[in-house]
Amino acid sequence: MATSFGQLLKEARKKKEKTLKEVSQVAGLSLSYISDMEQGRKKAPAIDIVRKIEAYLEITDGSLVKAANAEVNTRNEVRTIFRKRPELNTALLRVAEDCTEDEVTELINEMLRRKGKLNE
Repeated sequence: MATSFGQLLKEARKKKEKTLKEVSQVAGLSLSYISDMEQGRKKAPAIDIVRKIEAYLEITDGSLVKAANAEVNTRNEVRTIFRKRPELNTALLRVAEDCTEDEVTELINEMLRRKGKLNE
């Protein structure tokens, strides 16, 4: 089951058999931006654009808007944490610099386990 905005968008688009080009035209965004959102490389667009996409893909439960808002809230939380603790940003960059993706995932999961916040 999709959880991120991009995953939800891709699932909904494919379910309705729409192309990236069709969605990009409705949204007023480039095809590459739509593709990048679906792949998790770009953030969700403004909510008014998300609503246009929802209408076009006949999404009536507001799931795309909810996912877009969740991503915005997460980004804001991260900014707040790093503003309060700038040393955390530096430390994470130094540690992650030479890590593989698997090592970064393992490090994150270990931190979540220690804080009792890992959903296993």
